[in-house]
Amino acid sequence: MLKLHNIQFSYDKKQPILDDFNIDVDKGEIVAILGRSGSGKSSILRVIAGLETPQSGDVVIDGNIVNNVPTSKRNVGLVFQNHALFPHLTIRKNIEYGLFNMSSAMKKERCEEVAKKVDILELLDRYPHEISGGQKQRAAIARSLVTKPKILLLDEPFTALDQELKQSIRLDILRILKQFNITTIIVTHDIDDAIALHARVIQLQ
Repeated sequence: MLKLHNIQFSYDKKQPILDDFNIDVDKGEIVAILGRSGSGKSSILRVIAGLETPQSGDVVIDGNIVNNVPTSKRNVGLVFQNHALFPHLTIRKNIEYGLFNMSSAMKKERCEEVAKKVDILELLDRYPHEISGGQKQRAAIARSLVTKPKILLLDEPFTALDQELKQSIRLDILRILKQFNITTIIVTHDIDDAIALHARVIQLQ
């Protein structure tokens, strides 16, 4: 499903952030990339999503090299650490934001289908400031899943949550990922995140 082959990436072309990095991920697999700050784990997500271009190596999705394919065409969903919900839009409008060339009725149906699966159906008419951190997390994931991506990328999804909430949200996200059977890459500095999501662990130095 996803393969990074001999990826070389740096921001200044001097000190490599990723040096001959390789990974092979199966369809439906959950992989956790662990590393300290500055280890390059978030850069991996950005390279997969097409937000950054490696100096060498290949990004392969479904057997196709996508190095020159723009982010919008890669069919990859990315959930940022801060959720990146639009504060001036309702949760419904946030989720529908990525749905193009669809009638209003089809957008509504698709939005509500995903919202129901992630348990935020009753929150669709609220604004981001009116819901909790855990609910924002699920809304951000719903916005990524509504376009039916092949791969979901999660960038430190639990960092902003307190310890008690973190436990329940981990279980919620595991349920969602299994329900959608979506190939998932999560980057984190906390091994407990990987354990809770039953993820295969890749440790960066």
